[in-house]
Amino acid sequence: MKIGIITLWQSNDNYGQQLQVWALQQYLRKEGHKPFLIRYDFEGNRSKSSWKKKLAKVLLIYPIINRLLSFSCRRRERQLIERLAAKNQTRQFSAFRENRLQMSSVLYHTLAELQANPPEADCYITGSDQVWAQLLNRTDNRAFFLDFGDKSIRRISYAPSFFMQSYPESLLPQLQKQLMHFDYVSVREDAGIAICKAVGRDAVKVVDPTLLLDKETYAVLMESPKQIPPYIYIYSINISSAEDLYWEDLKQYAKENHRKVVVTPASGYIAGRELFEEVTYDYATIAQWLTDIDNADLVVTTSFHGIVFSIIMETPFVYVPLAGKNAQGNNRISGLLQDLNLGSRILRKGISYKEIASRPIDWLEAKKRLETIRMKSKEYLNQALS
Repeated sequence: MKIGIITLWQSNDNYGQQLQVWALQQYLRKEGHKPFLIRYDFEGNRSKSSWKKKLAKVLLIYPIINRLLSFSCRRRERQLIERLAAKNQTRQFSAFRENRLQMSSVLYHTLAELQANPPEADCYITGSDQVWAQLLNRTDNRAFFLDFGDKSIRRISYAPSFFMQSYPESLLPQLQKQLMHFDYVSVREDAGIAICKAVGRDAVKVVDPTLLLDKETYAVLMESPKQIPPYIYIYSINISSAEDLYWEDLKQYAKENHRKVVVTPASGYIAGRELFEEVTYDYATIAQWLTDIDNADLVVTTSFHGIVFSIIMETPFVYVPLAGKNAQGNNRISGLLQDLNLGSRILRKGISYKEIASRPIDWLEAKKRLETIRMKSKEYLNQALS
């Protein structure tokens, strides 16, 4: 079966985003299908519009701010952007997509383009990642609800995330209408099931596509480990300061245990930055990122996929929940950890890194639990495609 997948894919520094695309394609190929990524660059279209609006606001509405912006400040900002872009080049995400993913020849920018020239397929899949966090108050976001193509084409959702506990009430009628397009609906979190139920649509909870595959499958992507001393690996994403990870405590733990600290910054809701002192920064390729996790003594992260791959690699980890407005995204990670009986790996205020790191992990029990939910997810997907 020829399967077109629409999801998030454009990042040049978000490792989980790229690997969830690869994992779903890899699984579908093993099942005898011909999957391909529908290249939908809605973010590029949005960022151009957003940039123009911001520029107009600065120049026309707030001219005094424009005068106060000194040349040196703008130069420093430009230099920072250029440095980050140069470092992102070393990650080689574009090469990964070109070499590892099947992609549509057409690059779509809007829902109208998809509707006018829909990709040829026997089936469309939306997901995973936070595709349903793209709210329906924007017409172009209906693309993530497969609002294009012939009505006879099968439509499936696989593990999309809403990234919220409840959907905006004013948009519920639109959500109900869009979910009616689907032959099969699954989501990644319990909250997603409740949101679908609120508009009269039953949904199945499944695992992220990265969890459909085992460590041996990812071995084809990994590199030989670097010869470096034992280390703690921070996958730094969605934080604005070192103290968001309780850095002083972590630094002390690393010192006491004679571990160096390696950090890979990435962008999610917040642009990735170098927030830590006296560490080694690694702007890793995807292959090296997997290897870094596999060979670490301890992984520390706020990232869903950082935790997922720590589990797959059976690397001890500490999950640090997000605070503030992004805290609603914590449920997708805490839910997974509870399902695998790994809730003791969550860092909370008043608990030290030393305390969590000293707790043993029953990997055999975790693997048994993971295999159970993995099989249920495979059964859902295979039934939807049969």
